[in-house]
Amino acid sequence: MPKKIAIIGAGLSGLAAAYRLAEIGSDVTVFEKSKGISGRAASRSRNGCRYDHGANYLKVSSDEVARLLFQSLPTDGLSRIVGDVDTFDGSGLVRAGDPKQNAAAKWSYRDGISTIGKHIVESAGLKVAGDTAITGLEHRQGKWILKTGSGIAGEGFDAVLLTPPAPQTIALLESCAIDPALRETLVSELGRARYHSQFTVILDFPGFLALPGDAFALINSDRRHDIAWMSHENRKPGHVPAGESLFVVQMSPDWTASHYESPREEVIAAALDKAAPFLGGDLPPVNWSDMQRWRYAHPFTSADPEKMRPAAAFGLYFAGDAFVGKGRISGAIETGFAAAREIVGDQSSGQATR
Repeated sequence: MPKKIAIIGAGLSGLAAAYRLAEIGSDVTVFEKSKGISGRAASRSRNGCRYDHGANYLKVSSDEVARLLFQSLPTDGLSRIVGDVDTFDGSGLVRAGDPKQNAAAKWSYRDGISTIGKHIVESAGLKVAGDTAITGLEHRQGKWILKTGSGIAGEGFDAVLLTPPAPQTIALLESCAIDPALRETLVSELGRARYHSQFTVILDFPGFLALPGDAFALINSDRRHDIAWMSHENRKPGHVPAGESLFVVQMSPDWTASHYESPREEVIAAALDKAAPFLGGDLPPVNWSDMQRWRYAHPFTSADPEKMRPAAAFGLYFAGDAFVGKGRISGAIETGFAAAREIVGDQSSGQATR
């Protein structure tokens, strides 16, 4: 009989693990607290525009990810982004980016970067329980029970894979009925993964505007500017109608931390002010704007997945960019694949029996 497995979090690490487990016939359910999927590989639509307001593109970092993207999943709408990522310093001086980095292909989809998660779900026929926040875990007689604030979300699971950002996973573990010494080990190791918060601001203008040198994006190289990243969404086919220019502006983690509770209008106004010099200074009024507060935008230190292995004896596993130390889509996917291999090996050998 296929093993029954719960995955908490429908980000790309969780979905990648679910994809692999479903391939071998496991009974997998993915639980997601929000209504969407793909996590921080997020896309939105507004006024005829489609834009990526979390992870801005995907680079392929391994053969396994390449096979998923180009062979296993539909490639309809998959598009390579044309243009370099140049750098700028704290004074706003723009320089050419790293030639090696710019030579590597950058990918998105006509319908946004979140399309990859949708393709994974549809291709594998995954069960995703959306709008379901898991608030507690209980291990009883060798099986896992998942709880919400109003009751039980599911029970009888042989294994549970946790993929949320480390602080959210820690909160779940602290309410989990497992051995206190093991819990302390897991929580301590996850605490090593620390995250930047970041605002993403979207600015849509009438007419044609471009970044210096007609770059696709600019990235701050010395971490001394209030903007960390700025990209031209028009470079992605199908994202922006003719006659408009849409820019994604990600504020620096330091600026975000010091303004995190500021009103939306103030954050957007600051982003516009800081972005204006890169667009020529004398800008037309924006058509519209948007904003996203990412509390756990991306990690800058990582946890060691090997230190989490003792939990496998109870059928408890972990994946996500907490184990990468960077906010990279390919890296997150690879942790999901690795977790699936661990689950398959452990369940096959009967390790998770306590």
